[in-house]
Amino acid sequence: GVMAPTLYFPMIVPECLMIEPTETESKEVLDQFAKDFLNILTEDPEIVMTAPHTTDVGRVDEVWAARNLILRHPGNNTVQD
Repeated sequence: GVMAPTLYFPMIVPECLMIEPTETESKEVLDQFAKDFLNILTEDPEIVMTAPHTTDVGRVDEVWAARNLILRHPGNNTVQD
């Protein structure tokens, strides 16, 4: 596994992805990260687009979550929809 770096999608370049790892990442880690990206390019695009496949929680539907808020407070056992 790889720790997720900061990602940014600059609007001035179509299809651009800027990756900003922390200053503490070693060259070996960055080289492995680059190899992982190259391996992803050889994958079936459908598999990549529907990832993740082996996590406890699959792809989160953020639109649904934003429209259907379930708010909980640590000291309150009631749920508000």
